[in-house]
Amino acid sequence: MHVCAAPEAEDLLRKLFAPGADITVVRHTRHGTLSRTGEFRAATLPQASAVVAFSRKAVLALHRELLEAGRSATVLYGAMPPAARREQIRRLSEGEVEVIVTTDVIGHGVNLPLSAVAFAETGKYDGRSRRELLIWEAGQIAGRAGRRGHDAGEGLVGGYRSRLPGLTPRARLLDQAVQAANGARPGSLRVTTAQLRPTWTDLGQPKQPGEIPHALAGWTAAARTAAQERSWLRPMPVDEIHTKLLAARQAVGAPPDVSGRWPRDGHTVWSLITLPIDADRPAYPAVCRAVLNGAALHHLIRPRTIIERMSLSHAEEYAATMRDLRTAVLAFGRECGGLSAEEVAVGEQAAAERINQLVAASRPLATHGSCASCGEPCAPWYTHCDACHSARFSCNDGVRLDW
Repeated sequence: MHVCAAPEAEDLLRKLFAPGADITVVRHTRHGTLSRTGEFRAATLPQASAVVAFSRKAVLALHRELLEAGRSATVLYGAMPPAARREQIRRLSEGEVEVIVTTDVIGHGVNLPLSAVAFAETGKYDGRSRRELLIWEAGQIAGRAGRRGHDAGEGLVGGYRSRLPGLTPRARLLDQAVQAANGARPGSLRVTTAQLRPTWTDLGQPKQPGEIPHALAGWTAAARTAAQERSWLRPMPVDEIHTKLLAARQAVGAPPDVSGRWPRDGHTVWSLITLPIDADRPAYPAVCRAVLNGAALHHLIRPRTIIERMSLSHAEEYAATMRDLRTAVLAFGRECGGLSAEEVAVGEQAAAERINQLVAASRPLATHGSCASCGEPCAPWYTHCDACHSARFSCNDGVRLDW
């Protein structure tokens, strides 16, 4: 077994193996040194640079800014389908564009011949609140510059001065990130616990779907007891499974009581609620109706002529739906609405081609970053600058309301 992990995970990994197991540890270090440099601007970014921000809106706004400054640029972010991501990576790698504007997706195993990484901001929304990057997070992204074997030369890391309000990189964090990437300081990463998740066998293989919530409660209690003897083990929260079970129940109109009859057995429902598809995704209820009630899903497949006219956001959403359907089809086969894996793969590929076409057109992909009224720069997450926003609502000032 070959396990690849951060060095900080070594102690935890040793606890996972039986005592006396033959373990060989190979430690890898960075080849080449990162250098902290000053602030970049649109005109001073070297060839093969990455500008990093942490939302789709910010990425598209920065892309627009670079194009308006005369730089050739492309984009890379999580909502893009894999085929579209690969194409943007190719465009930068082969020198078709000078700059790639990206989110932290670049830190997830993406190796590019980058000479510089420029942070337009160092804060991100993590699903609950907006926070500063941790040192190891910033270091992982900064370390994309100057990768060995990519002919990128020395890696440079700095901030990016944008004309857009609201985007501010923190210099001290970038200093610490470069030091961590060079191995000169700890990266503040702590890997001390592993998560235990339930399996169908762990639940006692309930035959009726209505029994699943009670089985999950029993598993949680047993897992907590087991974890008391292993301080490094944490039972997985089962809230998401409950949420998906509720969504499946509502999709097919199944009764809420334990003995209530569902269209299919407990194992089929368990397979549905553990699919890697979020409950709030549009495809999830449709997949539930298809698998449990035999509903057809061919209406979700769009003709290529329609896909070829989609906007960027519509093409991204369609590609995501095709990925969700592909996940379900791989799990259930033709039981999933009569679809085949080839059909959904063709749909996702067509959406990726549409996205690539829009990105390669070298035109602004969105209006983010420009005030809808005056056209002046504004924060990517707003539609109007402060002055125009104030002017739009100033008519309410001094208005007397008599009730």
